[in-house]
Amino acid sequence: MGQLTELSKKYNADKYELGYMPHYESNFSSLKDSTIKILEIGIALGDSQKMWLEYFPNATVYGMDSFYSSSHPRHRQVCEQFTTSMQNNPHRDRFISFDGDQENETDLNNFLNQHGNEFDIIIDDGGHTMRQHQISLKVLFKALKPGGLYVIEDLHTCSGQWDMLYGRKTIANRDTITTDLLKSFETPNEQQYSETNYIDETTMSYIKNNIKTCSIETCVHNYKDYIWPTSLAFIQKKL
Repeated sequence: MGQLTELSKKYNADKYELGYMPHYESNFSSLKDSTIKILEIGIALGDSQKMWLEYFPNATVYGMDSFYSSSHPRHRQVCEQFTTSMQNNPHRDRFISFDGDQENETDLNNFLNQHGNEFDIIIDDGGHTMRQHQISLKVLFKALKPGGLYVIEDLHTCSGQWDMLYGRKTIANRDTITTDLLKSFETPNEQQYSETNYIDETTMSYIKNNIKTCSIETCVHNYKDYIWPTSLAFIQKKL
């Protein structure tokens, strides 16, 4: 078992139960000691952010979530728990949080205006709807450094098993399914998408022309009632 997997258990990150850690080990090990920028959408209690901070000793880790500005009592409680847990974290000086909604292009662009681009790793572990996947990809792929990795987690939500997630429609009417879009990146000779409800033609062309590899990886997980196995995608940008 690798160090990153051990850290996922230490911090109780659900990425371990979802079966993601062997995939992260193989994709991230070469970057371990590099001076890099990492953005992860989705903070909650900050379990995975703490994991990244300890695994990447020279990284600056950014986290984006919308619970800071939410009026929902549970969101405020989670925010307070996260803030308390980070106070004594020895790596907190390398962590930057941002209050933003991943399906709000203004919020995403405000984040980039404040914190720049040239991210080595961007991880979408947010709300997992088609809209959220695709709006985030539309805005943030341009902020990925050449050769960088863009990761989309929890692609099993594309199965339609969950009609709603976190109060939002998982697959809206006439949505392009994110896994179908990614498969078209993975195998260019398959069906091509010139645009989706959330990605315009110009941006789609930019994304497709700047992808070196796209791989949807199926995982071994602990959730027996899922229609699809857990999965995540690694998209590498061209140099």
